[in-house]
Amino acid sequence: MLKNISSGTSQKISQKLIGYRVKAAREARQWTQDLLARGLGLKDRQSVSDIENGKRALKPEELLLLSELLEREIEFFIDPFAVAGEAQFSWRVAPEVSEDRLDEFELKAGQWIGLLRWLREQREGRASVLKRALRLSAQSSFEDAHERAESLVAELDLGMIPAETLIEKIEQELDIPVLFVDTINGDDDPSISGATCHIDQMGVILINRNESEARRYYDLAHELFHALTWDAMKPDHRESNSLADRNKDKRIEQLANNFGASLLMPRASLDQLIDPSRAHDIAHLCEVAALLRVAPVALAWRLFNLKLITKDTRHGLSRQKQRHSASGSPKRFSLTFVKMLYEALDNGRLSARKAAKAMGLGLGGLTELFTQYDLTAPFEL
Repeated sequence: MLKNISSGTSQKISQKLIGYRVKAAREARQWTQDLLARGLGLKDRQSVSDIENGKRALKPEELLLLSELLEREIEFFIDPFAVAGEAQFSWRVAPEVSEDRLDEFELKAGQWIGLLRWLREQREGRASVLKRALRLSAQSSFEDAHERAESLVAELDLGMIPAETLIEKIEQELDIPVLFVDTINGDDDPSISGATCHIDQMGVILINRNESEARRYYDLAHELFHALTWDAMKPDHRESNSLADRNKDKRIEQLANNFGASLLMPRASLDQLIDPSRAHDIAHLCEVAALLRVAPVALAWRLFNLKLITKDTRHGLSRQKQRHSASGSPKRFSLTFVKMLYEALDNGRLSARKAAKAMGLGLGGLTELFTQYDLTAPFEL
Protein backbone atom coordinates (compact mmCIF):
# COMPACT_ATOMS: atom_id res chain seq x y z
CA MET A 1 0.00 0.00 0.00
CA LEU A 2 2.80 2.40 0.87
CA LYS A 3 4.34 1.92 -2.57
CA ASN A 4 1.05 2.49 -4.34
CA ILE A 5 -0.01 5.73 -2.72
CA SER A 6 -0.16 8.30 -5.48
CA SER A 7 1.60 11.62 -5.33
CA GLY A 8 -0.13 14.87 -4.43
CA THR A 9 -2.84 15.53 -1.91
CA SER A 10 -3.88 11.87 -1.44
CA GLN A 11 -0.31 10.96 -0.50
CA LYS A 12 -0.17 13.69 2.15
CA ILE A 13 -3.48 12.68 3.62
CA SER A 14 -2.66 8.96 3.66
CA GLN A 15 0.75 9.47 5.20
CA LYS A 16 -0.69 11.90 7.74
CA LEU A 17 -3.15 9.24 8.89
CA ILE A 18 -0.34 6.68 9.16
CA GLY A 19 1.62 9.20 11.18
CA TYR A 20 -1.25 9.57 13.65
CA ARG A 21 -1.17 5.83 14.24
CA VAL A 22 2.60 5.70 14.64
CA LYS A 23 2.33 8.33 17.35
CA ALA A 24 -0.59 6.55 19.04
CA ALA A 25 1.27 3.22 19.08
CA ARG A 26 4.47 4.84 20.34
CA GLU A 27 2.70 6.64 23.16
CA ALA A 28 0.78 3.48 24.10
CA ARG A 29 4.17 1.80 24.61
CA GLN A 30 5.38 4.90 26.50
CA TRP A 31 8.32 5.27 24.16
CA THR A 32 9.98 8.59 23.42
CA GLN A 33 10.70 9.69 19.87
CA ASP A 34 14.42 9.25 20.61
CA LEU A 35 13.89 5.63 21.65
CA LEU A 36 11.86 4.85 18.55
CA ALA A 37 14.44 6.57 16.33
CA ARG A 38 17.17 4.31 17.74
CA GLY A 39 14.99 1.23 17.25
CA LEU A 40 14.37 2.15 13.61
CA GLY A 41 18.02 3.01 13.00
CA LEU A 42 17.24 6.65 12.25
CA LYS A 43 19.72 9.39 12.99
CA ASP A 44 17.58 11.44 15.41
CA ARG A 45 14.13 12.07 16.84
CA GLN A 46 13.34 14.62 14.13
CA SER A 47 12.96 11.78 11.63
CA VAL A 48 10.33 10.18 13.87
CA SER A 49 8.64 13.54 14.31
CA ASP A 50 8.49 13.94 10.52
CA ILE A 51 6.90 10.48 10.20
CA GLU A 52 4.30 11.26 12.85
CA ASN A 53 3.51 14.63 11.25
CA GLY A 54 3.08 13.06 7.82
CA LYS A 55 6.11 14.84 6.35
CA ARG A 56 8.13 11.67 5.75
CA ALA A 57 6.86 8.43 4.24
CA LEU A 58 7.70 5.11 5.84
CA LYS A 59 9.69 2.64 3.77
CA PRO A 60 8.21 -0.90 3.61
CA GLU A 61 11.08 -2.34 5.66
CA GLU A 62 10.63 0.43 8.26
CA LEU A 63 6.94 -0.43 8.54
CA LEU A 64 7.77 -4.07 9.20
CA LEU A 65 10.29 -3.11 11.88
CA LEU A 66 7.88 -0.59 13.37
CA SER A 67 5.25 -3.31 13.66
CA GLU A 68 7.67 -5.47 15.65
CA LEU A 69 8.99 -2.68 17.86
CA LEU A 70 5.59 -1.29 18.83
CA GLU A 71 3.88 -4.71 18.90
CA ARG A 72 1.16 -3.80 16.45
CA GLU A 73 -0.11 -5.56 13.37
CA ILE A 74 0.85 -3.81 10.13
CA GLU A 75 -2.85 -3.34 9.39
CA PHE A 76 -3.08 -1.07 12.43
CA PHE A 77 -0.95 1.48 10.59
CA ILE A 78 -2.52 1.20 7.12
CA ASP A 79 -6.18 0.39 7.83
CA PRO A 80 -8.19 3.05 5.92
CA PHE A 81 -10.97 2.86 8.50
CA ALA A 82 -8.86 3.33 11.63
CA VAL A 83 -9.02 6.56 13.64
CA ALA A 84 -6.35 5.64 16.21
CA GLY A 85 -4.38 8.67 17.32
CA GLU A 86 -6.88 11.08 15.74
CA ALA A 87 -10.23 10.52 17.37
CA GLN A 88 -10.99 12.01 20.77
CA PHE A 89 -14.04 10.74 22.66
CA SER A 90 -16.14 12.05 25.51
CA TRP A 91 -18.33 9.28 26.93
CA ARG A 92 -21.48 9.36 29.05
CA VAL A 93 -21.03 6.14 30.96
CA ALA A 94 -22.08 4.49 34.21
CA PRO A 95 -19.45 4.74 36.96
CA GLU A 96 -19.37 0.93 37.19
CA VAL A 97 -18.05 0.54 33.63
CA SER A 98 -14.35 -0.28 33.84
CA GLU A 99 -11.70 1.55 31.82
CA ASP A 100 -10.85 -1.70 30.03
CA ARG A 101 -14.50 -2.19 29.07
CA LEU A 102 -14.75 1.38 27.82
CA ASP A 103 -11.45 1.13 25.90
CA GLU A 104 -12.68 -2.06 24.25
CA PHE A 105 -15.89 -0.41 23.13
CA GLU A 106 -14.04 2.72 22.00
CA LEU A 107 -11.96 0.62 19.60
CA LYS A 108 -15.15 -0.82 18.14
CA ALA A 109 -16.76 2.61 17.84
CA GLY A 110 -13.60 3.93 16.22
CA GLN A 111 -14.01 1.38 13.41
CA TRP A 112 -17.59 2.52 12.75
CA ILE A 113 -16.51 6.14 12.66
CA GLY A 114 -13.49 5.39 10.49
CA LEU A 115 -15.71 3.59 7.98
CA LEU A 116 -18.23 6.44 8.13
CA ARG A 117 -15.50 8.97 7.36
CA TRP A 118 -14.23 6.86 4.44
CA LEU A 119 -17.74 6.57 3.02
CA ARG A 120 -18.28 10.33 3.30
CA GLU A 121 -15.02 10.94 1.45
CA GLN A 122 -16.22 8.71 -1.40
CA ARG A 123 -19.27 10.85 -2.05
CA GLU A 124 -19.26 13.44 -4.79
CA GLY A 125 -18.86 16.90 -3.35
CA ARG A 126 -17.35 17.88 -0.04
CA ALA A 127 -18.65 18.93 3.32
CA SER A 128 -18.27 22.54 4.31
CA VAL A 129 -14.85 23.46 5.66
CA LEU A 130 -16.53 25.81 8.12
CA LYS A 131 -17.40 24.32 11.50
CA ARG A 132 -20.48 25.52 13.36
CA ALA A 133 -19.78 26.55 16.93
CA LEU A 134 -21.73 28.04 19.83
CA ARG A 135 -20.45 31.32 21.18
CA LEU A 136 -19.85 29.91 24.64
CA SER A 137 -16.91 29.30 26.94
CA ALA A 138 -16.38 27.70 30.34
CA GLN A 139 -16.95 31.15 31.84
CA SER A 140 -20.39 31.49 30.23
CA SER A 141 -23.41 31.61 32.50
CA PHE A 142 -26.25 29.10 32.52
CA GLU A 143 -28.44 31.89 31.14
CA ASP A 144 -26.03 32.15 28.19
CA ALA A 145 -26.41 28.42 27.55
CA HIS A 146 -30.20 28.72 27.66
CA GLU A 147 -30.13 31.69 25.26
CA ARG A 148 -27.89 29.88 22.75
CA ALA A 149 -30.15 26.83 22.82
CA GLU A 150 -33.29 28.91 22.26
CA SER A 151 -31.55 30.71 19.38
CA LEU A 152 -30.52 27.39 17.82
CA VAL A 153 -34.13 26.16 18.02
CA ALA A 154 -35.19 29.19 15.99
CA GLU A 155 -32.23 29.06 13.58
CA LEU A 156 -32.76 25.38 12.77
CA ASP A 157 -36.54 25.85 12.66
CA LEU A 158 -37.07 22.96 15.07
CA GLY A 159 -40.69 23.87 15.68
CA MET A 160 -42.85 23.42 18.74
CA ILE A 161 -41.57 19.87 19.41
CA PRO A 162 -37.80 20.14 18.79
CA ALA A 163 -37.20 16.41 19.31
CA GLU A 164 -39.29 15.57 16.23
CA THR A 165 -36.81 17.07 13.75
CA LEU A 166 -33.67 17.38 15.87
CA ILE A 167 -31.77 14.41 14.39
CA GLU A 168 -32.55 15.44 10.80
CA LYS A 169 -31.42 19.03 11.43
CA ILE A 170 -28.23 17.98 13.23
CA GLU A 171 -27.23 15.80 10.29
CA GLN A 172 -28.38 18.01 7.42
CA GLU A 173 -27.90 21.54 8.72
CA LEU A 174 -24.98 21.05 11.11
CA ASP A 175 -23.31 18.18 9.19
CA ILE A 176 -22.84 16.12 12.37
CA PRO A 177 -23.64 12.40 11.84
CA VAL A 178 -25.73 10.72 14.54
CA LEU A 179 -25.34 6.97 15.01
CA PHE A 180 -27.63 4.82 17.15
CA VAL A 181 -25.63 1.88 18.42
CA ASP A 182 -25.80 -1.14 20.70
CA THR A 183 -23.39 -0.48 23.55
CA ILE A 184 -24.06 -3.31 26.00
CA ASN A 185 -23.85 -7.09 25.71
CA GLY A 186 -26.47 -7.99 28.28
CA ASP A 187 -29.29 -6.55 30.34
CA ASP A 188 -27.21 -6.65 33.52
CA ASP A 189 -24.24 -4.71 32.10
CA PRO A 190 -23.74 -1.10 33.22
CA SER A 191 -24.75 1.27 30.49
CA ILE A 192 -22.79 3.42 28.08
CA SER A 193 -25.33 6.10 27.14
CA GLY A 194 -23.49 7.79 24.31
CA ALA A 195 -20.56 9.90 23.25
CA THR A 196 -19.19 12.72 21.16
CA CYS A 197 -16.30 11.81 18.88
CA HIS A 198 -14.10 14.65 17.63
CA ILE A 199 -11.71 14.39 14.71
CA ASP A 200 -10.37 17.11 12.43
CA GLN A 201 -12.72 16.35 9.55
CA MET A 202 -15.94 15.93 11.51
CA GLY A 203 -17.71 15.40 14.77
CA VAL A 204 -19.92 12.35 15.37
CA ILE A 205 -22.56 11.72 18.04
CA LEU A 206 -23.14 8.16 19.30
CA ILE A 207 -26.34 7.30 21.16
CA ASN A 208 -27.26 4.03 22.88
CA ARG A 209 -30.38 3.00 20.99
CA ASN A 210 -31.54 0.78 23.87
CA GLU A 211 -32.05 3.65 26.32
CA SER A 212 -35.51 5.10 26.91
CA GLU A 213 -36.76 7.66 24.39
CA ALA A 214 -36.40 10.57 26.79
CA ARG A 215 -32.88 9.50 27.75
CA ARG A 216 -31.89 9.22 24.09
CA TYR A 217 -33.03 12.75 23.32
CA TYR A 218 -31.45 14.12 26.48
CA ASP A 219 -28.13 12.50 25.57
CA LEU A 220 -28.45 13.76 21.99
CA ALA A 221 -28.96 17.37 23.11
CA HIS A 222 -26.16 17.06 25.66
CA GLU A 223 -23.70 15.60 23.14
CA LEU A 224 -24.65 18.22 20.55
CA PHE A 225 -23.43 20.84 23.02
CA HIS A 226 -20.04 19.11 23.16
CA ALA A 227 -19.87 18.75 19.38
CA LEU A 228 -20.48 22.48 18.95
CA THR A 229 -18.15 23.66 21.75
CA TRP A 230 -15.29 21.11 21.58
CA ASP A 231 -12.62 23.60 20.51
CA ALA A 232 -13.65 26.13 23.15
CA MET A 233 -14.05 23.72 26.07
CA LYS A 234 -12.97 20.14 25.53
CA PRO A 235 -14.94 17.74 27.76
CA ASP A 236 -13.43 14.95 29.82
CA HIS A 237 -12.86 11.54 28.27
CA ARG A 238 -15.64 10.12 30.43
CA GLU A 239 -18.45 11.59 32.46
CA SER A 240 -21.05 9.87 34.60
CA ASN A 241 -24.53 9.24 33.21
CA SER A 242 -25.86 8.62 36.71
CA LEU A 243 -28.52 11.00 38.03
CA ALA A 244 -27.02 10.51 41.48
CA ASP A 245 -23.83 12.18 40.27
CA ARG A 246 -25.57 15.16 38.63
CA ASN A 247 -24.67 17.57 41.45
CA LYS A 248 -21.00 16.61 41.05
CA ASP A 249 -20.88 17.58 37.37
CA LYS A 250 -18.14 19.94 36.33
CA ARG A 251 -18.94 23.35 34.90
CA ILE A 252 -18.82 22.19 31.26
CA GLU A 253 -21.29 19.38 31.98
CA GLN A 254 -23.59 21.74 33.84
CA LEU A 255 -23.58 24.06 30.83
CA ALA A 256 -24.33 21.10 28.56
CA ASN A 257 -27.25 20.06 30.79
CA ASN A 258 -28.72 23.56 30.76
CA PHE A 259 -28.26 23.84 27.00
CA GLY A 260 -29.94 20.47 26.46
CA ALA A 261 -32.92 21.40 28.65
CA SER A 262 -33.62 24.58 26.69
CA LEU A 263 -33.05 22.89 23.34
CA LEU A 264 -35.66 20.20 24.03
CA MET A 265 -37.99 22.43 26.11
CA PRO A 266 -37.77 25.98 24.71
CA ARG A 267 -39.82 28.61 26.52
CA ALA A 268 -41.98 29.28 23.44
CA SER A 269 -42.99 25.62 23.26
CA LEU A 270 -43.81 25.50 26.96
CA ASP A 271 -46.00 28.60 26.64
CA GLN A 272 -47.94 26.96 23.79
CA LEU A 273 -48.26 23.47 25.23
CA ILE A 274 -49.05 24.20 28.88
CA ASP A 275 -52.56 25.37 29.72
CA PRO A 276 -52.03 28.17 32.31
CA SER A 277 -55.09 26.99 34.19
CA ARG A 278 -53.51 23.55 34.55
CA ALA A 279 -49.92 24.60 35.27
CA HIS A 280 -49.99 22.58 38.53
CA ASP A 281 -51.95 19.63 37.15
CA ILE A 282 -49.48 16.73 37.26
CA ALA A 283 -51.39 14.66 34.68
CA HIS A 284 -51.40 17.58 32.23
CA LEU A 285 -47.70 18.21 32.72
CA CYS A 286 -46.95 14.52 32.14
CA GLU A 287 -48.79 14.81 28.82
CA VAL A 288 -46.59 17.78 27.90
CA ALA A 289 -43.45 15.85 28.86
CA ALA A 290 -44.53 12.98 26.60
CA LEU A 291 -45.14 15.37 23.70
CA LEU A 292 -41.69 16.91 24.12
CA ARG A 293 -40.04 13.45 24.46
CA VAL A 294 -38.55 14.34 27.83
CA ALA A 295 -38.79 12.72 31.25
CA PRO A 296 -41.23 14.24 33.75
CA VAL A 297 -38.34 15.00 36.12
CA ALA A 298 -36.57 16.97 33.36
CA LEU A 299 -39.69 19.03 32.69
CA ALA A 300 -40.17 19.53 36.42
CA TRP A 301 -36.76 21.13 36.86
CA ARG A 302 -37.08 23.18 33.66
CA LEU A 303 -40.41 24.65 34.77
CA PHE A 304 -39.19 25.21 38.32
CA ASN A 305 -36.07 27.05 37.13
CA LEU A 306 -38.29 29.24 34.95
CA LYS A 307 -40.40 29.93 38.08
CA LEU A 308 -43.50 28.54 36.36
CA ILE A 309 -44.32 25.93 39.03
CA THR A 310 -43.99 25.65 42.79
CA LYS A 311 -41.64 23.38 44.70
CA ASP A 312 -44.55 21.08 45.59
CA THR A 313 -45.49 20.70 41.91
CA ARG A 314 -41.87 20.04 41.05
CA HIS A 315 -41.71 17.25 43.63
CA GLY A 316 -44.95 15.73 42.43
CA LEU A 317 -43.96 15.83 38.75
CA SER A 318 -40.47 14.49 39.47
CA ARG A 319 -41.94 11.34 41.00
CA GLN A 320 -43.84 10.44 37.83
CA LYS A 321 -42.55 7.74 35.52
CA GLN A 322 -41.82 8.39 31.89
CA ARG A 323 -44.38 7.04 29.45
CA HIS A 324 -43.20 4.24 27.17
CA SER A 325 -42.61 5.17 23.55
CA ALA A 326 -44.80 3.39 21.00
CA SER A 327 -42.09 3.72 18.35
CA GLY A 328 -39.60 1.45 20.13
CA SER A 329 -35.82 1.58 19.69
CA PRO A 330 -34.39 3.27 16.60
CA LYS A 331 -32.71 1.15 13.94
CA ARG A 332 -28.98 0.53 14.25
CA PHE A 333 -26.66 3.28 13.03
CA SER A 334 -28.60 5.57 10.64
CA LEU A 335 -30.29 5.55 7.26
CA THR A 336 -27.64 7.86 5.81
CA PHE A 337 -24.79 5.64 7.01
CA VAL A 338 -26.39 2.40 5.82
CA LYS A 339 -27.26 3.90 2.41
CA MET A 340 -23.67 5.07 1.88
CA LEU A 341 -22.43 1.61 2.89
CA TYR A 342 -24.87 -0.04 0.48
CA GLU A 343 -23.75 2.18 -2.41
CA ALA A 344 -20.06 1.52 -1.75
CA LEU A 345 -20.68 -2.24 -1.81
CA ASP A 346 -22.98 -2.08 -4.82
CA ASN A 347 -20.46 -0.01 -6.81
CA GLY A 348 -17.57 -2.30 -5.93
CA ARG A 349 -15.60 0.36 -4.02
CA LEU A 350 -15.67 -1.80 -0.89
CA SER A 351 -15.75 -5.56 -0.39
CA ALA A 352 -18.43 -7.16 1.76
CA ARG A 353 -15.83 -8.87 3.94
CA LYS A 354 -13.99 -5.62 4.68
CA ALA A 355 -17.27 -3.89 5.46
CA ALA A 356 -18.37 -6.71 7.76
CA LYS A 357 -15.03 -6.62 9.58
CA ALA A 358 -15.14 -2.85 10.07
CA MET A 359 -18.72 -3.03 11.33
CA GLY A 360 -17.90 -5.87 13.71
CA LEU A 361 -20.49 -8.05 11.97
CA GLY A 362 -20.33 -11.24 9.99
CA LEU A 363 -21.74 -11.27 6.47
CA GLY A 364 -25.01 -12.56 7.93
CA GLY A 365 -25.12 -9.65 10.37
CA LEU A 366 -24.43 -7.20 7.56
CA THR A 367 -27.30 -8.70 5.58
CA GLU A 368 -29.59 -8.30 8.60
CA LEU A 369 -28.57 -4.65 8.90
CA PHE A 370 -29.61 -3.96 5.31
CA THR A 371 -32.86 -5.85 5.86
CA GLN A 372 -33.72 -3.50 8.74
CA TYR A 373 -33.67 -0.66 6.21
CA ASP A 374 -35.60 -2.64 3.56
CA LEU A 375 -32.48 -3.04 1.42
CA THR A 376 -31.36 -6.26 -0.23
CA ALA A 377 -27.70 -6.95 0.53
CA PRO A 378 -25.62 -6.26 -2.62
CA PHE A 379 -23.60 -9.46 -2.15
CA GLU A 380 -24.14 -13.19 -1.81
CA LEU A 381 -23.45 -15.11 1.40
